[in-house]
Amino acid sequence: MKTINLITTGLLLSLALAQPTSARNFRDMIRIPVAPERMAVEASATLTSFSPVDRATIEKSIRKIVASWNGPDLAKYLAKNFQDKHLLLTTIQRSVPMDAKLRLISVHGISTLEQNNSLHPTTHARQRRSVVIATVDLQLEFNDPFKGLVKLPHSSQFYLQVVESE
Repeated sequence: MKTINLITTGLLLSLALAQPTSARNFRDMIRIPVAPERMAVEASATLTSFSPVDRATIEKSIRKIVASWNGPDLAKYLAKNFQDKHLLLTTIQRSVPMDAKLRLISVHGISTLEQNNSLHPTTHARQRRSVVIATVDLQLEFNDPFKGLVKLPHSSQFYLQVVESE
């Protein structure tokens, strides 16, 4: 029977508060022309099939991350190499109302980006490490003294590392 250990290496909360202005305008950048036929042939030649990661495990993990958003536990879900980790946490602490809650609306578009098998260094149990991306619809909710309840919908992508052991 497999025991599933989930290690979340990173998530991307692209909140407008934590993004530099240049990141908000990424759609205005000039595209580099590429020959589409050549790209399609190269992409199909490098396609590999991955074993699916349990959707329920991914959704459960995302719920834990969202639940930790407005508290001190969010830092433990961010990867050590998460870019601007401290800036994100500081921005949330300083700029987001204390009563704000992040609500999970839906999880969709789950895809495995990378997968490899290895042996655990101490127990020598077989492990499968998968890097998964999920598109998540969220809603930030808080009470504004002038506007009342404010609901701000948002879509984001979460990158998760899932380690499954036998």
